Amino acid sequence: MNLLVRLSRYSAWITLLLIPLWTRWLFQPPLLPSLYVTRFVIFTPLAITVALWVLSGVRGVREVARSRARALWALSLLTLAVWAFASTAWAFIGRLYPDIGMNTALQWSVVVLFAFAIASTRLPPRIVLSALVIGLAFNAAITVAQAAHQQWIGLIALREFEIYPGSGGVSILRAGSLEYVRPYGLMPHPNMLAGTLMIGTLAACGGLFVHSRLVRAGCALVIGVGVLALLLTFSRAAWGGFAVGLLILLPFAARRWMVDPSLRPVIGLTAALIGAGGVFFAAHYSPFILARTGQTVEAVEMRSVADRIVFIDFALQSIRERPLHGVGAGNFPWRTSYYLADTFYDLRGDNVHNIYLSVAAELGLIGLGLYVTALIAGLVAAVTALRGDAPADKPMRAALIACVLALLAVGWLDHYPYTIVHFQTALWGLLAAAAVPAGNHAAGEESKGRASARPVHSEG
Repeated sequence: MNLLVRLSRYSAWITLLLIPLWTRWLFQPPLLPSLYVTRFVIFTPLAITVALWVLSGVRGVREVARSRARALWALSLLTLAVWAFASTAWAFIGRLYPDIGMNTALQWSVVVLFAFAIASTRLPPRIVLSALVIGLAFNAAITVAQAAHQQWIGLIALREFEIYPGSGGVSILRAGSLEYVRPYGLMPHPNMLAGTLMIGTLAACGGLFVHSRLVRAGCALVIGVGVLALLLTFSRAAWGGFAVGLLILLPFAARRWMVDPSLRPVIGLTAALIGAGGVFFAAHYSPFILARTGQTVEAVEMRSVADRIVFIDFALQSIRERPLHGVGAGNFPWRTSYYLADTFYDLRGDNVHNIYLSVAAELGLIGLGLYVTALIAGLVAAVTALRGDAPADKPMRAALIACVLALLAVGWLDHYPYTIVHFQTALWGLLAAAAVPAGNHAAGEESKGRASARPVHSEG
């Protein structure tokens, strides 16, 4: 394998490992423009992955183009990135703050090229899953500790947010006279933490089907802690997304259960750990569960729902005003600020909690069409690759597809899969990996005109 391709794959793995980390550099990274997104630690390996792949001569891009579905996926994404840059010309707040649109356009472009690098270098599903599972193990432990202590745990070096009862701006649940400080992990909001736990736990489900018994047992333990941590975030969108992901995985788990008896103990252990975590959660947090699910009336929950309805209305109004080209990449929160100036609402400008409305509001129906086309084409390519996998490999690719569909499900109730670089990276990077054709993942290089002397086997 070309050295630069290999290094690009290592850098991609590190990028995926850093998805649960919000930490920002204290300095401006060299060779990168001075924009908000470039200060995130995750952006550095993201950019390095792209740079190494480009320096390799964009190896593998012709192979991507040979598949109609993957070619359409790549073309739609590339056009969407160009459209995001073009939108800076008509951005709503572009004359006053041009950096807002440029920041979002740069973020989009680098994420798109990162997805291309994963697709072209044929990063194996098992390698992608390993990064997510390791991130989950670390992140779930932090989440459980924060929930138990009801405050931050002092991870100063990782820029953990200082959350504790009574601190301003902290997300707190109330049930009568009871209060619960939601854990943040290493993210700026519990819902984003829940998103990382959701995809990590689904990824670990794919690890239950590898050949190593030690890895299986480790994944079972991580899933048990991960589910408990996910429950402790009280993120309804992530709970729903996790349920969607499980529905995708259950048929593959059932099939493997039937044909491979050696998997039954670890699947049984996993089910027992999830059940124990669920019982513990229900027993200790039932008042908050009732409040969060609308079984009791709490002012905080009613305000949360009302605020989201307001921004959905603003998004629809903005789409009616600028249906084709939108208000420009990253500009919708500023547009809502101007809407709010004419109301009595005690709110600040924000994103609408729906990724599809977000895309339509910022990039217009043209942008939404490109976005949806890329998603559908990528999923078609992923399902096609899944059909070509060996039976033992199918659950791991299915886990990647489950992660993608879980993020898309979350997107109906939250905005971070579209607006936040960590989750853009997760959504499009995992979709790119899921769509890598079954077969030899090792090379990711074009044929040099002669057949290999050895048969090709799947690594994923």
